[in-house]
Amino acid sequence: MDDYTLVQQFLLIGLDGTDSRHKSVAKSAVLRAAAAGKRAERLLASGDCQSPGFADKLEKEMKTVKSLKTEALNKEAGEDIGILISRGALDEVPDLLGCDMYYDTAGVDLMVYRSDQDIYQKVTEALRAELLEEGELTDDGILLLWMIRESGFIHEIFSAKEQEEISQKMVRMAASGQWTGVLWNQEFHKAFESLGTAFLRKKKKLFQNPYMQGVNLTFPFLERRQAVFVDFVIFGTTVSDRRTAMMSFLCEHGHFVEEVKNGTETLLKIDNIFYRIVPKTVSCQGIPVQGALLSPVYR
Repeated sequence: MDDYTLVQQFLLIGLDGTDSRHKSVAKSAVLRAAAAGKRAERLLASGDCQSPGFADKLEKEMKTVKSLKTEALNKEAGEDIGILISRGALDEVPDLLGCDMYYDTAGVDLMVYRSDQDIYQKVTEALRAELLEEGELTDDGILLLWMIRESGFIHEIFSAKEQEEISQKMVRMAASGQWTGVLWNQEFHKAFESLGTAFLRKKKKLFQNPYMQGVNLTFPFLERRQAVFVDFVIFGTTVSDRRTAMMSFLCEHGHFVEEVKNGTETLLKIDNIFYRIVPKTVSCQGIPVQGALLSPVYR
């Protein structure tokens, strides 16, 4: 991934699935993380990360990032986002939520960022390989992980068990007296953005449920990935029929869809996220409506 800077790699995976036209908690958290990452990267590049004053300098930079308003965050990340879009690594597509029966029938225009699937996979798999295998961690790997953690979407890349393993590794590194401990204890988000990230860190049992059923309804800050209900006739259909119908519908709405085997079941990979299809009937003004629910699947 030498073609992209570390912050550009972060934006590539962080902006995927976030609102491209309006302000949102998820996007604000990612943009603030990018701003923090740039400042931390500059400090590390200065070569004084082992000096006694490094912690004070880093804390000062994080206070600056925390005070940045939305306009400033958009401006800071604007050039990098523009580069990603111009190279085809990031584009703007209809939000999957727009396929939901209630949004679709209302004609609501929702647009989100979508990252190139190959590049997205290369960035995330390279990070996973570095953090989950034995060996020393690079400065870039630690910094990228820190930005992801503070942005609240670490569960999209690492399972609950893997998060525990990584956390233990980072604690060991911090105890060794390296600059890692200073960085790892820094937070740069605003109060409204930390509602989600604090919950993700403290409520670890939440992510032991790999299918997150109903979570987005209870905790609206998890807005990056939503469960979506698509109405079509399911009576008398097979699992394969429903999957084919769903794939056709989503492709017509501008999404990349493919079937992916996961043990004994088949999931749908929609853009960069995996979903399970669950047949469902909902009541609309007292009238039963048949269809299927797309539920996001995490590692």
